[in-house]
Amino acid sequence: MGAPDYAPVKSGRAARLLLGLWGATAVLGQVPDPVPTTDAAIELFRAHRYPEARQVLERILAAQPRDARACYYLGRTLELRAEASALAEAVTWLQRAVELEPNNPVYLGRYGGASLLLAERTTSPGAARRGREAMERAVELNPDDLDAREGLLLFYQRAPWPLGSRSRAKLHLEAIRQRDPGRATVLEVLGRIRERDFAGAFRLCDQALARNPEDYNALFQIGATALASGEQLERGVLALQTCTKLTPPTPASPSISVVWQRLGTAQEKLRRPGEARAAYTEALRLDPGNREAAAALAALM
Repeated sequence: MGAPDYAPVKSGRAARLLLGLWGATAVLGQVPDPVPTTDAAIELFRAHRYPEARQVLERILAAQPRDARACYYLGRTLELRAEASALAEAVTWLQRAVELEPNNPVYLGRYGGASLLLAERTTSPGAARRGREAMERAVELNPDDLDAREGLLLFYQRAPWPLGSRSRAKLHLEAIRQRDPGRATVLEVLGRIRERDFAGAFRLCDQALARNPEDYNALFQIGATALASGEQLERGVLALQTCTKLTPPTPASPSISVVWQRLGTAQEKLRRPGEARAAYTEALRLDPGNREAAAALAALM
């Protein structure tokens, strides 16, 4: 997924892990080269050591081609690269994970989502159908998989007929609302933004904040709507600043690093380069892999 666009994160723990993986112990004058474990590769991935994780996963799969977890994590690692061919490579490995474990909803959901993204980039009806079917199967196996439901909702809203379906989109939105009303509100706001109904987007956020003034997702969407519309930017800054003091309610919520990055963008629009620089710097401190913050900060220098 050329050279990777991600930079390895310096980590004492990850360095020790690499030494354990690649270190050699002399036995009878020979240096053994054991195949690393999949757990060790996953630890590298979780430590954001993506190039090393990829190398280890490729070694594992050369020796154990039916290791579904290794296939899945290699696919996820490849998703993080920026080259045009990387996503197609990622889909191939995620598909392999699904072939090895066809009833694993996590693998199905990730494979489906990557396939839909590939379809969007390549206008491939085949990839779109495969992605939709995989994600529908993931939801069938795990009805509480809100990530898969959200992916399907967006697909059905955006895809042209006969792939798109307003009724299927509504079905998944209502299923999300039953399980996570806040997430459903966010999705509705994003729909209004996409339709450039900014007044409607602000109104939905206001309704959510009337119920809970510290609704993290609604506050973030106030900022997102302000940035998309160019309206109420000061209010957007205040909402995002409030977000930085809260905790994201679910893994699907934007991270605090993303909040700081959006805050930097808002400050830039208000012609406050010092505040923008500070916000981008904090975003990168929290997540060195935040590429949007890195690019924005570099442009300010």
